[in-house]
Amino acid sequence: MGVSVASLAFFLFTVDVREMADALGDANYWYIAPAVMMYLISVYFRSLRWTAMLKHLKPISAWRLYPVVVIGYMVNNLMPLRLGEIVRAYYAGEREGISKAAALVTVFVERVFDAIALLFFIAVAALFVDVGALAKRLGESLGVEWLPWQALVAGFSLPFIGALAVLALFAAYPERTRRGALWLARPLPARARDIVGSLTATLLRGLEPLRSPKNMATLFVLSIPIWLTEAALFWIMGFSFGIDGFHSGPWDMAVTMIVVTSVANIGASIPAAPGGLGLFEIITRETLVLGPLAAVDRSIAGGFAIVTHAVILLPMIALGQVFLWMNNVSLRSIRNLGLNRE
Repeated sequence: MGVSVASLAFFLFTVDVREMADALGDANYWYIAPAVMMYLISVYFRSLRWTAMLKHLKPISAWRLYPVVVIGYMVNNLMPLRLGEIVRAYYAGEREGISKAAALVTVFVERVFDAIALLFFIAVAALFVDVGALAKRLGESLGVEWLPWQALVAGFSLPFIGALAVLALFAAYPERTRRGALWLARPLPARARDIVGSLTATLLRGLEPLRSPKNMATLFVLSIPIWLTEAALFWIMGFSFGIDGFHSGPWDMAVTMIVVTSVANIGASIPAAPGGLGLFEIITRETLVLGPLAAVDRSIAGGFAIVTHAVILLPMIALGQVFLWMNNVSLRSIRNLGLNRE
């Protein structure tokens, strides 16, 4: 919450609020409909990738998982600590009769692949723009100019790359992983050792899709359209605020929006309030203002960040509630069922 409050304060105190209000008033909101459509398509690709990750537990169609993914996003947008991930895994387990804990492991693996795909987009964008200069200017804008931009990039990149490498090693050597976990648990009481053994078995069950390089490549490829369609949302909303006028053409704006999408979503890995409120706005705005291909007016960029975030959050909240009603399920009932099972 502190991160979000600080981000919102910085966002408001570093912009002319009156000019940003004018930008919001001048925006063309007809672009919201196709932008929302892009996001719904993005969520379908997420469901498709999750299907590939769960097939070792049970073959489930992407359309059947789609409501579960949406409900998870709804909870993430309303509650702290990304509790939607737990709700999504639990609801999928109840609905499909699969291991809830193993499903939760696959959700964590999903997040790692999301970050790897976004880092890939930034690497590709670096072929066309000076990403290093952008990272340096972002660091200065966010008050961490004392930190070299290389360290800033490494700080966001290496944890995800390292996490994928470690998880792949665990999956490739399950017996060694199991023995190593039990060896580390030797000083613990017998009951605790049993818990460690059970948790390790669940972890390895969820990591089975990473045992094959072919499966890992498939998961990476399936991650690309997820973020391309979300970048398309940013690109479409750019026309709503006339951001195309700051670029020499739609292709340049497309490159900018891919960079903005990648930086904003990697930045969202920092713990913050539900939906990344505040953090998303400040990172999105500053990336646009300091963009490598065009310097967008700060007031316009601020209005863009506010409306784009609303386009990402509000449809998922509304659609998630619709899916709950359609299935005669409530968040309270899911929670109570979990407590009763405990």
